[in-house]
Amino acid sequence: MESLVFSKIRRSSNLTSELADLLREQIKTGQYVVGSKLPSSKYIEEQAGVSRSVVREAVAQLKAEGFLISRQGVGVFVAQAKVSNSNTFEIDASEFASITDAIQILELRKAVEAEMCAMCAEKRTEKQLDKIKSCFELINDKNARQEDSMHEDFAFHRSIAEACQNPYFVRFIDFIGSGVIPAREIITQGHNVNTSEYLELIQNEHQKILRAIELKDKEFARAAMRAHLENSIERHQQRINIGKLETTD
Repeated sequence: MESLVFSKIRRSSNLTSELADLLREQIKTGQYVVGSKLPSSKYIEEQAGVSRSVVREAVAQLKAEGFLISRQGVGVFVAQAKVSNSNTFEIDASEFASITDAIQILELRKAVEAEMCAMCAEKRTEKQLDKIKSCFELINDKNARQEDSMHEDFAFHRSIAEACQNPYFVRFIDFIGSGVIPAREIITQGHNVNTSEYLELIQNEHQKILRAIELKDKEFARAAMRAHLENSIERHQQRINIGKLETTD
């Protein structure tokens, strides 16, 4: 069924979540029936005007939610169409838009990812470490070219989840999707924040996480990830405080 319209995708920092929301709604409303095959990634990329990584992450998110299933060598199919009043825990794209929501999602991540990182340090293989390092270097490359590194940042966190030897951590990261990386415009736009310096600060925090995993030091890894997310929470809280001051001037 390749006649569906994907032009609803807006140009924002949460394209993955928006694409996932659109596909989810089309499944729920019967535009994609259970058992039907999803169009090719290339088709969705072209129609939605998004990159291959955005399509891949959106599909991975819907797989984690149980909407889609892969059949090796055949394609991706609709597994089920959940009703809107389902008890399934969901976070949609709109909930990543405000600073307060971003902080609350970061708090949720901190509760999970600190332990996830500690487990990664303990259980990771050399091959998995190489993948984490590769993701880290890809962020460096994108930052050096002043290109958006959100997808590479997501891949860094996901590679840590993969190295835990526990698939539920990967499902957690996939489920949140692009929300793993808060919209950077919240911090940088209109607040006299140097974007390059901001990204360098984040990457320095990533480097400590990587070093802890490399050393297989559980406590260091737990502390490094916790500090990374707490610092992110603090950066968002500072935006709220500045906004309050601006409204009282």
